[in-house]
Amino acid sequence: MSAGAALMGVDIVEVDRIARAARRGGDVFARRLTTAAERALGPGPAAFSVKESLIKAVGSRPPGFTWHDFEAEARPPSGWSASLLEEAAGELAASTGLRLTGGAAYTVRGASGRAALARLRPAPDGAGRTPAGTAAGAARRRSGDGGIVAGAARWGSGDGLFVSLAIVFVDGSVG
Repeated sequence: MSAGAALMGVDIVEVDRIARAARRGGDVFARRLTTAAERALGPGPAAFSVKESLIKAVGSRPPGFTWHDFEAEARPPSGWSASLLEEAAGELAASTGLRLTGGAAYTVRGASGRAALARLRPAPDGAGRTPAGTAAGAARRRSGDGGIVAGAARWGSGDGLFVSLAIVFVDGSVG
């Protein structure tokens, strides 16, 4: 598939801040932030920063948002999205001095998937909105070419900072 539109987000946070939140919240923090499948994969407390970069790519926490709108997958990013992410990760690493060594593909669903799709493929009337919970909303979530809203992220840490970079796009290779 050729390159399409993509939304991008970056998050930079102090490692100690994430560690404190994870210690304070314990298992409740982990369950609220990540799915059971994600907890089996990792990246543990780093998931907060990665999901924050995905939220920034989407544009906000839309009404109905949950942290589970974004779920890490075992497969790495692939195709044009992996190339775009690699290029952007190189630029971010050059500007921060931190290598982004971790990475994963993400499923984007729920309110965040609908919000991303509205930004990636605006409605013909230009409003870019479809009422949530309607059949039209479900149909808009799936693109006309059979793709779904997906994401990919890279992350790394050093010098007391955690840096994450994410893109959100319509993946025509899935579905």
